[in-house]
Amino acid sequence: MSRSRNRSQAPAVPAPVPHAGGLAGLPLPVLAGFGLSLALLMAHAHHYMFLTDDAFISFRYARNFAHGHGLVFNPGFERVEGYSNFLWVMLLSAFDALGLAPESAAMPLSLVATVLLWLVVVAFAARRRTGRNSDWTLLVPAFALAVTRSFAVWSTSGLETRVFELLLVAGLLRMVTEIEATVRGEARLPLASWLLALAALTRPEGLLLAGWAFVVAGAWLARHAPKSLGQFARRALPFVILVAAHFIFRRVYYGDWLPNTYYAKFGGHASWSSGVRYLAAFALEYGVVLWMPLLAAGVLMNVRRGSPLLLWVMAGVLPYLAYVAAIGGDHFEYRMLDLVFPLAFVLIHDGVRAWVEERRSAVIMALAITALGLGLTVIPLASSRGFPVGYQDGFPGAQLGRSAAADSWLSPDNDPVLRLPGFRQVATIHRDLLRGLTLHYVGLRQEEHAAFLASVLPEARALARLRTRGVLPESLYVAMDCVGAIPYYSGLRTLDRLGLTDALIARSPSNRALLAHGKGATLENARERGVDLWAIDQVHLMMPLTSNRMLTTLKDASSGVSQFEAIDGGDEGTLFVEFPLGVEATRARFPGLPIRSSSDTSFLHPLMRRARLAYEAQLAADPGDAAAERNLGYLMILVEDYPAARQHYLTMCRRAPGYREAFELLSLCDLALGDRREAALAAERAIELAQGEGDAAAVERIRARLAEAR
Repeated sequence: MSRSRNRSQAPAVPAPVPHAGGLAGLPLPVLAGFGLSLALLMAHAHHYMFLTDDAFISFRYARNFAHGHGLVFNPGFERVEGYSNFLWVMLLSAFDALGLAPESAAMPLSLVATVLLWLVVVAFAARRRTGRNSDWTLLVPAFALAVTRSFAVWSTSGLETRVFELLLVAGLLRMVTEIEATVRGEARLPLASWLLALAALTRPEGLLLAGWAFVVAGAWLARHAPKSLGQFARRALPFVILVAAHFIFRRVYYGDWLPNTYYAKFGGHASWSSGVRYLAAFALEYGVVLWMPLLAAGVLMNVRRGSPLLLWVMAGVLPYLAYVAAIGGDHFEYRMLDLVFPLAFVLIHDGVRAWVEERRSAVIMALAITALGLGLTVIPLASSRGFPVGYQDGFPGAQLGRSAAADSWLSPDNDPVLRLPGFRQVATIHRDLLRGLTLHYVGLRQEEHAAFLASVLPEARALARLRTRGVLPESLYVAMDCVGAIPYYSGLRTLDRLGLTDALIARSPSNRALLAHGKGATLENARERGVDLWAIDQVHLMMPLTSNRMLTTLKDASSGVSQFEAIDGGDEGTLFVEFPLGVEATRARFPGLPIRSSSDTSFLHPLMRRARLAYEAQLAADPGDAAAERNLGYLMILVEDYPAARQHYLTMCRRAPGYREAFELLSLCDLALGDRREAALAAERAIELAQGEGDAAAVERIRARLAEAR
């Protein structure tokens, strides 16, 4: 009697999920569709193919390890874990040991991982299909992945993103397959534990999602197959052992339980406001609300058929999203949210399949699939248009009011779809969210990262040549903010002023409201560490000749307002730096280092001429660059080429008769050339415009200059 009662109260075992042999036996049109979707995905990935400067941090660790220097950023010096992608670094170092440099190996590895992840999603969906009438539904996740901008963007970059997603998604889906098979009394190779362990070694976030999957799987077995719990525990051992071994290695090798990147970027401080806006921008950009009908159908299908294990495992995305919100989002465009797509498309396929098998309205289903496609493409496609080719820092937020491209980017008026009622309101909210986020270096777009790397590579290679030629000594120690391509190619020992490679700076208080860029070293920190050169610019040791900072520096030096010392690299460029240990101490340590002073006109004047040539080249490439045109005029005056400067400003005045500064500087040129009549005419127009602007100081300045000339 007792036995009968226990049997009647035992939980029901879910019915096995029918399957039809995976991808085998699919009709030719479906296979052709797979080929087309994969070709589209590769073309899409190629369109966004790029390397990001941050990837070169991992590249440097990988190269040093492959060359026998250990897992360090600066060979022979401090051990600091300035990376958070252990397995990716190990993988790249293995290829480097075989002769393929990390920057060359990273791109094809990510593309291969992209194809494999596409295959994992399609194959998992195929194993769950129940009849040939729903075969075509497999094309929905295949094409959804192919047209999604984020999935294409993170098919490259040089970061570990796609390899992490492959391991994690494959591990989660494999966990579902293994547990369902165990409940049915079938045997499966225990691969999930290994895949999830490798995912956790690739990104720290993998530990959160993998841990959730193990808890869910254990609870499911406890209910439906309690006798298999011992076997399940044994299957989990690879995960436990590998993850524990990594923590022990970190503690022994680096002296910390957590990577230094945790302290440098976050340090346990929540940034919910930024994170929630980051999630909201993602949801609006990819039309997540338009996925809901198919997602809901997929959820209902799993629940009604008694197999919600997939839902339980995927529910781990919710605490993961909370984690993303808590840390404030990410510096990169939706990098941390990209794994949502393959998981969501698995459920969406279930929804489409259920719709077909239950013979519901084909018209409604077609509308739902169309809505999904629109959500995945409309705003992402619009975001690719109007993005500046050249690098603009913190675009668009930090450039508003300074860049016409930033002011107009993603404006609904520029897109025939986004200007429609309903779309306009969504697009406007999305644009405003991105403006606020990028102002604080959150969610910076792929285009900006690609342009940034292009802006630093010439300097990185120039520094490498100076080091090879002995102009820069091997033992030189420099400090800067961006420690990607420049340290990687130059080989210089480098202090990251943001703290990635320095444990003490990483644990210092944040002093800037910039995500993952809030820490900052001081000159005192640099002196304590024996730093020789401190970059004046945040990014560059060699300040760009066409930067506003360079123009101000040259103007102040030329007028005697201030002086500076710099390292003269000749044709390669000039290093604009401070000397934390003092100029004389640095000269004594490196007698051959070509330190030059701006008080030396034989150094200053050629530098100004090179800057002028750089502006002329910039204007030749983009005649509409108003900032370059204005700065070129300043430089002509600085080098006292007044005839050329006068002609330059005459042209500007004819084209922009309301531009007060052009008339004021035209007057200055006329005075320098001794033409007081023309100078007075230009000054009168400048005074008239200044009065209209309400700029009393400009009026007084112009009148005083004319009075002095008399």
